[in-house]
Amino acid sequence: MNTHDLYTNLWPDKNEQFFPNLLIQHRQQIGTSCVSTGLSLLTKEEPSNVRNQINTQDPISWSRYLQTHGMKLAYCSTDFRRLQHYVKELLRIDDLFTISTYSSLSPGEIGAEPDENGWICGSHFVVLYKSTVYDTRWDTPLQLQEYPDNQRYIKRIFRIVPANHERGL
Repeated sequence: MNTHDLYTNLWPDKNEQFFPNLLIQHRQQIGTSCVSTGLSLLTKEEPSNVRNQINTQDPISWSRYLQTHGMKLAYCSTDFRRLQHYVKELLRIDDLFTISTYSSLSPGEIGAEPDENGWICGSHFVVLYKSTVYDTRWDTPLQLQEYPDNQRYIKRIFRIVPANHERGL
């Protein structure tokens, strides 16, 4: 057994799809509401209702919210790589994910010390279903392979699983 593995999979290779026939109605966000608008795509609630039930900086609150709709978030193993390095695996898994990326393309800015208010840099949240990215900044969904933010660094990736799944927040 290797004591140092240079790569780990996002998800164990079990060839399982949790949401094979999901219908997502795309919508654009108003203001800086990417998390609440993105989650609303999955639950069909108004983004303002979602925003009142979550903390946009707390994925555990997102998962608790999704649990009321039969889903939850399960952590995927990632490191400090650009989204483009995960594209093939995400397409192979072919299911439902949330992806958060840092807004800055500069590793130095992402890893900088926070300012006096605790701010380092912004980030963005999208939903990926199969090969389609639902980025609420845009007026239409995009294909993952052509997604303009594939150059951004990953902040976190969660797979969305049924609420009763063994993994998850």
